[in-house]
Amino acid sequence: MLNHFFIILYVCFFAVACGGGSGIGPNEIFEQESNLRDRLPTDWSHYQNAEYAKAIELFTATLENASTFDGSESILNEIKSEAHNGIGWAFFRLQDLDAASSAFQQATKLNRRNQDAWAGHAGVALASGRYNDAAQFALQNLSINMDYNSGLRADAQNRILGHDNFDSRHVRLILAESYFQLGRYSAQDRPDPNNAAAQLRLIKGDFTFVDAGQLLDELGKLSLELTGLSGQI
Repeated sequence: MLNHFFIILYVCFFAVACGGGSGIGPNEIFEQESNLRDRLPTDWSHYQNAEYAKAIELFTATLENASTFDGSESILNEIKSEAHNGIGWAFFRLQDLDAASSAFQQATKLNRRNQDAWAGHAGVALASGRYNDAAQFALQNLSINMDYNSGLRADAQNRILGHDNFDSRHVRLILAESYFQLGRYSAQDRPDPNNAAAQLRLIKGDFTFVDAGQLLDELGKLSLELTGLSGQI
């Protein structure tokens, strides 16, 4: 009888030590993941239709559904990061910079390689006058992929996640404007990209720095040109 008791105790301890398990097999977990990922293109479609409040509502519902996911934490974080990213862009469009910043912070915390979230985070920081943050977030975006384009985004199964037409030129413009506001106009005596003039050359290819006034004028012209191409705020 005593031996039987110890066997039961051992089995119970082993089950607790191993975390028990959900009892859900890999097929069910894959289906859960697919269902969650399938929601995201629909969420983005409302954003694309300028239904920003509805998009926020749907992305938030996706987050709530993600709380029931039984799969790996890394996959869950990736999905949740994308939902927070969508919320961030929608709040950015609604010009609620605090809410947008909070959403982008969550998105980049959950998935450091969410390049689209870094772009939005940089834009919000610039609009809020946080120029050091804007430069840092823009550099994070460019460090992941120099050919970033928000309009061409899709996941590994080709689910469409694209929005707007915000690309690496816009990110470099954020970087250039941030450097300008920080007084880092040019570095004519050395090949240093950490200034506004160098970033402008990377976008246009033929810019020659003369003075701060000329640089500001060129940044303004380029901003109007790229804003027209992207339709961004």
